[in-house]
Amino acid sequence: MARHDPGALQGPGDPRPRRAEGRGPAVLALHGYGGTPLEVELVVDAARAVGLAAHAPLLPGHGVHASELSRTRYTDWLDGAERALDELAPGGAPVIIVGLSMGSLLAAELALRHGDRVVGLGMLANATRLFEPYPAALLRTLDRVGLRDFSIPKSGADIADPAARASHATFGVQPIGGAIEVLRAGERLEPHLRSLRCPALVAHGARDHVCPVANAHRVARALGGSYVRVLVLPRSFHIVTRDLDRELLAGELQTFLARVSGGPQRPVEP
Repeated sequence: MARHDPGALQGPGDPRPRRAEGRGPAVLALHGYGGTPLEVELVVDAARAVGLAAHAPLLPGHGVHASELSRTRYTDWLDGAERALDELAPGGAPVIIVGLSMGSLLAAELALRHGDRVVGLGMLANATRLFEPYPAALLRTLDRVGLRDFSIPKSGADIADPAARASHATFGVQPIGGAIEVLRAGERLEPHLRSLRCPALVAHGARDHVCPVANAHRVARALGGSYVRVLVLPRSFHIVTRDLDRELLAGELQTFLARVSGGPQRPVEP
């Protein structure tokens, strides 16, 4: 009998990139740490529904084996997101960027770099801060004592919907070095959020076990734009794009994308 490899990608979910054809501004959708484009397929579908082009790339080190992920760092993921942006919207064309969890940090970083062309920003289950004391305090301690190069078992994706959880794609272990990178990236990013002036959608699961729901309100207050929509999804855990409130989130995404792209909008409840 073949030996189970916990570092391999677990679950039947398809880890390949997602694309949608359409008009501009194109939508770049960025998945989270240890995730795949399956996590942000909802964003691509929302873009398609309002006629926008979209791309959800597979970030470096992701989608194959945790050993590959452990050899990459935040700068690698940011470089991968930058390349995907240039491919999707070449020549400085306008773009909307939506990220989930760690992907939301990458989205905000790209918006800071390219403020002249980013016309909309989506931060879903944003990872500006992780839960205290676990995992945040533990990760800080491991970083301080230099213990980064190992992985810990992962019990599965933080999704309340049992069917979506069973069909998800994720690694059976979590490389600690990369998790520390995400923690530190969120700490570095937070003071710069006030420089972001584009319209923003900030959504978070009320029952998130990875990043506290308070992140949504704190980030919304910090963002410097004149339009910031906050959506708390009452039944959802961390992977809000695949959880119990995904239809509500899909509608909000479509409304937001239509608003910032100049298309027809769905009504939004106050």
